[in-house]
Amino acid sequence: MLDVTKFKITSFCHVIDEAYIAEFEKRIVTSLPDAYKAFLLRFGAAYLSPATVPLTDPDGNNFSDMPYETGGVSLGVFYAASFRETGKPSNGLLDRDSLNEQYSEYTLDYGLDPDYIPIADGHANNIFLMKVKGEGAGGIYYWLNKRYCLLAHSFEAFLDKIPYEKELNVDEYLESVKDVIRNEKDYEWRRNRFLEDYKETREQYQVKEQGEP
Repeated sequence: MLDVTKFKITSFCHVIDEAYIAEFEKRIVTSLPDAYKAFLLRFGAAYLSPATVPLTDPDGNNFSDMPYETGGVSLGVFYAASFRETGKPSNGLLDRDSLNEQYSEYTLDYGLDPDYIPIADGHANNIFLMKVKGEGAGGIYYWLNKRYCLLAHSFEAFLDKIPYEKELNVDEYLESVKDVIRNEKDYEWRRNRFLEDYKETREQYQVKEQGEP
């Protein structure tokens, strides 16, 4: 079962549909896992918070690329459909943040093994992959300087390994910065700014709270 209750999810483009996924599956000549498709249909091109993925294999062994990447890596936007493909508003989404664009760039241009597809941004040119063909299909990998590092055996297990981090409400935020608040005026400014930013992001993007369907 797909469990996203520990994340705040910001959807940059919610227009991906079953027809888009079907065309992409036809292009890669295989089917995508049901849980991954359910995520795409629900959130489109999305960013999760928290989003630091431990660079460990399913048994907890560390991957390392000292001094560049070790311990954990930030998970960027999940690819879906770009505004150029759909003609719909982008909400800040880039053309390159699409399954088709990334498949063309990495698999056809960079020589990525065609048994894998790019699914999300990582650090620099290192990206998150899903194996879609052959033994271990459905597994999630990190392409670390062209090394295929297995992170999880399934999309669900991949989400499960990202540590939980509760999103702060306004009172918790103010408590976290209390040592740097100078006076009552500063307190009110910080409080109002937090609430304004909170409202603005939820109006501009399709933001889901932690635990919200």
